[in-house]
Order: sequence, then C-alpha cells, then structure tokens
Amino acid sequence: MSPVFEPGAQLAVLSQSGCTLSFFDLATQTRIAQLEVLPQGHELCFDPRTRLLYASHTYRAGTWLAHEGESHEITVIDVDAQQIVDVIDVAPEHAPHGLHIDGDVLYASVETGPAGPGALLAIDLNTRRTLRRISAEAWVPHWAIVTPDGKKAYTTNKTAPFVSVLDPTGVAAARRIPVQGSEGLALSPDGSRLFVATPTLTQTPETPRAVVVIDVGTDTVVHTIPTVAAPSAIHVTGTGTLLVGQWRFEQERGGFHAAGGVLSSYDANSYALLGHTEVGAGPLNICATPDGATGFVSNLQSGTVSVVDLAQCAVVATLAVDPSVDGPNQGAHGLAYIPPAN
Repeated sequence: MSPVFEPGAQLAVLSQSGCTLSFFDLATQTRIAQLEVLPQGHELCFDPRTRLLYASHTYRAGTWLAHEGESHEITVIDVDAQQIVDVIDVAPEHAPHGLHIDGDVLYASVETGPAGPGALLAIDLNTRRTLRRISAEAWVPHWAIVTPDGKKAYTTNKTAPFVSVLDPTGVAAARRIPVQGSEGLALSPDGSRLFVATPTLTQTPETPRAVVVIDVGTDTVVHTIPTVAAPSAIHVTGTGTLLVGQWRFEQERGGFHAAGGVLSSYDANSYALLGHTEVGAGPLNICATPDGATGFVSNLQSGTVSVVDLAQCAVVATLAVDPSVDGPNQGAHGLAYIPPAN
C-alpha cells in the first residue's frame, strides 16, 4: 500500500555526478522539475522559515578519496519558484559538505582551508557572508550538526580517530571524543544523545561496524549498537526512530564494490532493533516525513531513492534520479523533504 502524503509535499534530491537537483511530487512520485547545478553536489539543508534550500558542492569531480579540485560553493534555491537565487562562495575555504541551520546562521563543514585543518563555518543567512571559522582540528570533517540549544556542534571526521566537539561561538577550542573514524551523525529529538556511524567506509569489510551513542552532556560514549553492514547514513525521525543506512560490499578482481544496501530501524531510546529493509547500493543519506511514517534513502551507487514504509520496513516505491549517468557514483546524494507551502 502506498503512503499518503500531504498535497504539495515534495522531495528534493541532489545528484552528485549528474550535476542536477530534482524535485519529486510525493503524491504522484513523479519528477516535476530538474535544475542544473554545479558539479559534485553533496548535501541539502532546507530552511522552512524562508523556504530556501541550500546545496553544498564539495569537489569539481570524483570522490573524497580521488577527486580533481575542491569546490567552494553553496547554492541557494527557492523551492517554490524552483530556481537558483544565489551562490554563496566560501573561498578561500575548500570542500564544503555538511550543512545545518540554527536560527539565522548556516553552519557548513569544510575539509580544508588556508588556516590548516578542516573547520565549521558560521554563515550569516541574511548577508550570506562568513561570520567565523571554527577549527575542527581534524582533516576531512564531513558531516556536522548543532545541538538544539545552540551550545555545541559536532563534526564527524573521516580520517581522524575522533569526533570533534566545537563551540559554535568560536571561543572555546575544539575537544575530541575518541572514535575510530566516522561517517554520518544525528541527534536524538531532545538533543541529549548523538548517534555516530563508525568506522569509515574505506575500512576492510571484516572490520567491526557499529553506531556509537554519545551522551551530549558529558561527551562520552555510553552505548554501542552493532550493525549488520557498514553504516554511513544516520537519521532520527521526529517520532524517535533511529534509521541507519548500511553498505554491503562484494569482492571482485582488484578489490570490493558496493552491493545492495540495508536500512535498519531502531528505537532511539531503548536501541531495540525494529527491523531491516533492503534498499539500493550505497545508501548515503536519509530523511523522513514529519510524522515518522515514511523514510527516504538516497542510494549513491544505484542512482535511486528508496521510499520506505517505516512501520512495515518495506520499500513502497523507487525513484530513478539519474539512470543515464554511468559509473559507480551515479548520483542520489543529498535529500530534503519539502512540506507544502502554507
């Protein structure tokens, strides 16, 4: 049975290698618009107050392990007009990736810059200028999040053995939580716990994989949730379900390649497993409807988005994003649920 969506609700999908931003009408599950954007779009962040969507562009071509040139732009899109309205240039910082909005400030992680290791940039949404640079004291910080009270920020760091704890005001120096390389992250609805996928996807398939739970008050690991495969994407629904997208790998001549992925659902309070759902290859981002009934998983190496009934742990639709793009990273990276305009 297909899920029922609010009339006018949309899903925005950013294609990494297709250089497009697609809008899908969720009621009909059809693409209603597609914009050409800068190369290597990675993450999306929607501001419901202004109905503007922000898209980070990380590289000119390739992936974080093998890329040609680092981008320095964040595109601003009006979701109702479905038009690009501005491009924020964060140069001389390079490779913006993770995005998070707190009030009138857009926080963007950057992998490198002239000041040294990667950082979190605080960007004024009114002037679209950088207010300050907050060093993560780590190379390649990728994802970032700010607590609901705005007092702490975190970055996960692909190549560093720790999660960075940052002061959004930029006054206090960064602190570290030991974690052996990390991917996606998400906060519990009340902001008291941080969920982090570990280690990085580049570890061998035999490496133990898990989601670690960090107490935000003490910044210590308080629980570990073993996973069935390599976790990357993490999302917590507003109704308290922890969603973890995991990569499976198959061995082939010369190494490994991504096979079909899995979405695991857990109770975000008890950490009890609720079920597994088979999704496409390379699940890289997750979002959900406000009622927590439906989840969306972007499958980077399948070029698709899986629409998932979270109660039944079943895929109810598959959206093709860029099926004409060849290569292992076909697209389907950043996701954003767009509620209907009031």
